[in-house]
Amino acid sequence: MSQFELLVRLTTQSLDTAAGLMREAQQRQEGQKSRLAQLDEFIGDYRVRLLEQGGRGMGVEQWLDFRTFLGKLDDARATQQLEVDRATQRYLLAREAWLAERKKLKAYQVLLERQQARQALKAQRAEQKLVDEFAMRKHREKDGSGV
Repeated sequence: MSQFELLVRLTTQSLDTAAGLMREAQQRQEGQKSRLAQLDEFIGDYRVRLLEQGGRGMGVEQWLDFRTFLGKLDDARATQQLEVDRATQRYLLAREAWLAERKKLKAYQVLLERQQARQALKAQRAEQKLVDEFAMRKHREKDGSGV
């Protein structure tokens, strides 16, 4: 096994690992986005209920309870948005690592192909040299026997 074949194999393994980490980071990101969407939906529903209840009339204490809870929901949403941002950043970093491994693999593959082409050319030249030497010997033997 040549050095480039080894590098291609090792980099392929690294690329597979990076792809797995990227998939996991993407799944975590999607999960965090889904939780944020659910929270947004709940907040929207809660605001509608607040408006409906307010339209029917409510006491000051009940109004304050609604507002306090809505404030807590807004805080929870801000916290969840931070989680989405963190998960997105981790995904982007994992994607960059995967892209770097893919670029490295492609470079090693090009080097391997070039090495193989050089080896094939070298083997072809060696074979042609043997054929030429054989033809020269045959030609000399033919010339030597005809004299």
